[in-house]
Amino acid sequence: MTGPTSRPARTRFVRVALLAAALAAAGCSSHASRALEPARFAPRAGWQVGAGHVHACPGTAFSRCAQAASWATTGDWRDCTECLPHRTVAALPGKGIAMTLVVGRAPNAPKHALHWPPRLHPADAQRFEGLPPRIGVIRRSGRVHGFTTFLFVFFGRPDPTAAQVERAEAELASVDLP
Repeated sequence: MTGPTSRPARTRFVRVALLAAALAAAGCSSHASRALEPARFAPRAGWQVGAGHVHACPGTAFSRCAQAASWATTGDWRDCTECLPHRTVAALPGKGIAMTLVVGRAPNAPKHALHWPPRLHPADAQRFEGLPPRIGVIRRSGRVHGFTTFLFVFFGRPDPTAAQVERAEAELASVDLP
């Protein structure tokens, strides 16, 4: 015989429902429990790679904002890990590639997912203010594994070749993300 739900069972159900609603409203998911760490490009022939460390986001009062940057280049990395790589791209030959990848937690995170590894298309290359006009840049951003992710791929020419884009995509496929 079934009867009304007991008071303690209803109370537990309400508590669980409220907790689930609070987590959903906060944007928490199974990925949100992952620890933030820098993405790691695989050390492969023809590439130099590096990564910084997790730190608070500069210039924000949001106490839980944190980020970490990584980079990969076919030449020499000549800049700080999180700098716009002015010196690195200035030295890129026409067939050179340099990439920066920043992952983090931010208050105004993109709502859309970024499928990893991202697809790059030569036609998506644009000029980037502050860099020489001979440099093409493809940018991607979105949420990956619950983290805000910003990718910049710099090419030593304004219109990258299909071979350059394929080489960049192969390196991006090697990335170990948090």
